[in-house]
Parts: sequence; structure tokens; C-alpha cells
Amino acid sequence: MKLKTLIVATIATCFTVLAGCAGNAPKPPTPQQIAAVACPSLDLVHAQLVAFNGTLQADPATAAAGKQAQAQLDAIHPIVTAVCNGAAAAPAVDVSSIQALISTGLPALAHLAGSLPLTPAQQAQVQAALVVAETAAGVVGVVEQQIKAAQAAPAGAASTAKP
Repeated sequence: MKLKTLIVATIATCFTVLAGCAGNAPKPPTPQQIAAVACPSLDLVHAQLVAFNGTLQADPATAAAGKQAQAQLDAIHPIVTAVCNGAAAAPAVDVSSIQALISTGLPALAHLAGSLPLTPAQQAQVQAALVVAETAAGVVGVVEQQIKAAQAAPAGAASTAKP
């Protein structure tokens, strides 16, 4: 009789544990959590691209490319700022601002990085930071596709970002 009671108690415990596991499904990250992970990388990319662009604009031979890059940076800036504006953005970060970042901001930054004459080390650093941001946002492959597309495009076509 004790053996039957022990078996019934073990089975009941197993069902209880399994029922508890089923109710603890992982929750998707909140927009604020995504921003907390993605923004340091995006801030790094922005700082690198702005610094490199300053160098482009200072050289008369590359000033036109620098001007085009600045126009792209200016277009991307509000999208990134909506998510990564520190404490000011935190309460306002929502699914739509994260979606805009995923659908427009990340591809545009990747395309811009791919279209600029960065050194391989700079290119790898920018791409790594963008991959961290895209991973935090739950998308994979966007950055690589846009960089490859920008590098494969003719020089004149590289002036516009592909969202």
C-alpha cells in the first residue's frame, strides 16, 4: 500500500511540475528592453559614421560622397533617436518605434556603412555593432543583406539607402 501511495504521489508531483512549466512560457522582450540592448551599439555606429563622414567632407575628392552620406545620416537620425534618446525616449519607446527601427533604420545604416569606403576593420566594427542591434530587435540578416547590396551596387546607386 505504501508503494502505491508513493507511486500516486510521484505521478501527481510530475503533473504539477509539468503544469507549472507550461504556464511559464518565455515572454517577448519589451520595447524598452530591446532599446536598452540595441542603443549602445547604434550610438557607437552613429558616432563612427559621423566621424568618418567628417573626414569624407573635409577632403575635396570625397566631399560629394560625404554630402550624400550626411543626407542619409540626417534621414536616419529621427528614427534612431525615437528609440535611443536615453531617458527622454524610454517612456515613449513602443512597438511602432522599434518596428520603424527594424524596417527603416537598421537597413539604412547598414546600406550607408556598405556604401562608404571604410577600411575592413572599420567595416567589421560597424557591422558587428549593427548585428548586436538587429539581434536585440529580433531580426537576423538585415544588416548583412544591406551591406552586401550596397557593396555590389554601382557607385552612383550607393547614394540611396534601401529600406
